[in-house]
Amino acid sequence: MSMRFQLDTQNFDKKMQRLIKHTIPSLVEKGMGRAMLSLMNDCILEVPTVPLKEGWLRGSGSVFVQNKLVGTSPHGRPGRAVTAHIEPPRPHTWIGVIGFNTPYAARLHEGLGFTFTEPSAGPKYLESKLLQHRNDYIAEVADTIRNGGR
Repeated sequence: MSMRFQLDTQNFDKKMQRLIKHTIPSLVEKGMGRAMLSLMNDCILEVPTVPLKEGWLRGSGSVFVQNKLVGTSPHGRPGRAVTAHIEPPRPHTWIGVIGFNTPYAARLHEGLGFTFTEPSAGPKYLESKLLQHRNDYIAEVADTIRNGGR
Protein backbone atom coordinates (compact mmCIF):
# COMPACT_ATOMS: atom_id res chain seq x y z
CA MET A 1 0.00 0.00 0.00
CA SER A 2 1.25 3.49 -0.74
CA MET A 3 -0.05 6.89 0.09
CA ARG A 4 0.68 10.03 -1.81
CA PHE A 5 0.89 13.43 -0.20
CA GLN A 6 1.06 16.57 -2.29
CA LEU A 7 1.49 20.12 -1.10
CA ASP A 8 0.87 23.03 -3.43
CA THR A 9 2.91 26.01 -2.25
CA GLN A 10 2.16 28.28 -5.21
CA ASN A 11 -0.03 30.67 -3.19
CA PHE A 12 2.44 30.66 -0.30
CA ASP A 13 5.33 31.34 -2.70
CA LYS A 14 3.51 34.34 -4.20
CA LYS A 15 2.80 35.80 -0.79
CA MET A 16 6.36 35.19 0.37
CA GLN A 17 7.76 36.92 -2.72
CA ARG A 18 5.50 39.92 -2.09
CA LEU A 19 6.68 40.01 1.52
CA ILE A 20 10.34 39.87 0.47
CA LYS A 21 10.09 42.34 -2.42
CA HIS A 22 7.63 44.92 -1.08
CA THR A 23 6.47 44.63 2.52
CA ILE A 24 9.77 44.13 4.33
CA PRO A 25 11.65 46.82 2.36
CA SER A 26 8.92 49.38 3.04
CA LEU A 27 8.96 48.49 6.75
CA VAL A 28 12.76 48.79 6.89
CA GLU A 29 12.51 52.19 5.21
CA LYS A 30 9.83 53.33 7.66
CA GLY A 31 11.83 52.06 10.64
CA MET A 32 14.99 53.76 9.41
CA GLY A 33 13.07 57.00 9.07
CA ARG A 34 11.89 56.72 12.66
CA ALA A 35 15.37 55.89 13.90
CA MET A 36 16.98 58.74 11.95
CA LEU A 37 14.42 61.24 13.29
CA SER A 38 15.20 60.00 16.80
CA LEU A 39 18.88 60.56 16.09
CA MET A 40 18.22 64.12 14.91
CA ASN A 41 16.17 64.88 18.03
CA ASP A 42 18.85 63.33 20.24
CA CYS A 43 21.44 65.60 18.61
CA ILE A 44 19.39 68.65 19.47
CA LEU A 45 18.14 67.66 22.92
CA GLU A 46 20.95 65.57 24.52
CA VAL A 47 24.31 66.85 25.72
CA PRO A 48 26.44 67.62 23.82
CA THR A 49 23.73 69.41 21.88
CA VAL A 50 23.83 71.05 18.50
CA PRO A 51 25.03 74.57 19.34
CA LEU A 52 22.39 77.27 19.60
CA LYS A 53 23.46 80.84 19.18
CA GLU A 54 20.78 82.10 16.84
CA GLY A 55 19.08 78.79 16.00
CA TRP A 56 20.06 78.45 12.35
CA LEU A 57 22.15 75.32 12.88
CA ARG A 58 19.45 73.48 14.87
CA GLY A 59 16.81 74.52 12.36
CA SER A 60 18.88 73.24 9.43
CA GLY A 61 18.58 69.54 10.31
CA SER A 62 17.12 67.15 7.76
CA VAL A 63 16.71 63.38 7.45
CA PHE A 64 16.55 61.29 4.28
CA VAL A 65 16.00 57.57 3.81
CA GLN A 66 16.47 56.14 0.33
CA ASN A 67 16.71 59.71 -1.03
CA LYS A 68 13.27 60.61 0.35
CA LEU A 69 12.89 63.47 2.79
CA VAL A 70 11.60 62.02 6.07
CA GLY A 71 11.65 65.21 8.10
CA THR A 72 13.29 68.44 9.02
CA SER A 73 14.19 69.86 12.40
CA PRO A 74 11.32 71.38 14.37
CA HIS A 75 13.90 73.20 16.53
CA GLY A 76 15.59 76.51 15.89
CA ARG A 77 14.87 78.85 13.01
CA PRO A 78 13.08 77.12 10.11
CA GLY A 79 13.76 77.28 6.42
CA ARG A 80 17.41 76.27 6.11
CA ALA A 81 17.15 72.46 5.94
CA VAL A 82 18.15 70.59 2.81
CA THR A 83 15.02 69.20 1.15
CA ALA A 84 16.60 67.08 -1.60
CA HIS A 85 19.25 64.39 -1.48
CA ILE A 86 20.32 62.06 -4.27
CA GLU A 87 22.59 59.11 -3.71
CA PRO A 88 22.88 56.16 -6.09
CA PRO A 89 20.82 53.24 -4.76
CA ARG A 90 22.60 50.02 -3.86
CA PRO A 91 20.91 46.62 -3.96
CA HIS A 92 19.89 45.22 -0.58
CA THR A 93 21.06 48.39 1.14
CA TRP A 94 18.99 51.06 2.85
CA ILE A 95 20.67 54.42 3.22
CA GLY A 96 19.75 56.99 5.84
CA VAL A 97 21.30 60.44 5.79
CA ILE A 98 21.11 63.09 8.49
CA GLY A 99 22.64 66.49 8.08
CA PHE A 100 22.76 70.00 9.39
CA ASN A 101 22.95 72.53 6.57
CA THR A 102 24.97 75.56 7.53
CA PRO A 103 28.44 76.50 6.28
CA TYR A 104 29.82 76.07 9.80
CA ALA A 105 28.07 72.79 10.79
CA ALA A 106 31.09 70.53 10.20
CA ARG A 107 33.51 72.91 11.93
CA LEU A 108 31.30 73.11 15.02
CA HIS A 109 30.77 69.34 15.01
CA GLU A 110 34.52 68.83 15.13
CA GLY A 111 34.92 71.66 17.67
CA LEU A 112 37.91 73.08 15.81
CA GLY A 113 38.83 76.61 16.76
CA PHE A 114 35.55 77.27 18.51
CA THR A 115 34.59 77.94 22.11
CA PHE A 116 31.02 76.91 22.90
CA THR A 117 29.17 79.55 24.89
CA GLU A 118 26.11 77.43 25.59
CA PRO A 119 26.76 74.99 28.49
CA SER A 120 25.01 72.01 26.87
CA ALA A 121 26.56 72.45 23.41
CA GLY A 122 29.71 70.75 22.31
CA PRO A 123 31.63 68.97 19.59
CA LYS A 124 30.61 65.61 18.14
CA TYR A 125 26.92 66.41 18.71
CA LEU A 126 25.99 63.97 15.92
CA GLU A 127 28.69 61.31 16.11
CA SER A 128 28.39 60.87 19.88
CA LYS A 129 24.65 60.12 19.68
CA LEU A 130 25.12 57.62 16.88
CA LEU A 131 27.75 55.75 18.89
CA GLN A 132 25.90 56.00 22.21
CA HIS A 133 22.44 55.01 20.95
CA ARG A 134 23.18 52.83 17.92
CA ASN A 135 21.53 49.77 19.48
CA ASP A 136 18.41 51.81 20.22
CA TYR A 137 18.23 52.98 16.61
CA ILE A 138 18.67 49.43 15.33
CA ALA A 139 15.98 48.25 17.76
CA GLU A 140 13.64 50.95 16.44
CA VAL A 141 14.00 49.57 12.91
CA ALA A 142 13.48 45.99 14.16
CA ASP A 143 10.41 47.01 16.21
CA THR A 144 8.88 48.71 13.18
CA ILE A 145 9.32 45.54 11.12
CA ARG A 146 8.04 43.32 13.95
CA ASN A 147 4.97 45.50 14.51
CA GLY A 148 4.11 45.87 10.86
CA GLY A 149 4.82 49.60 10.81
CA ARG A 150 2.59 50.51 13.73
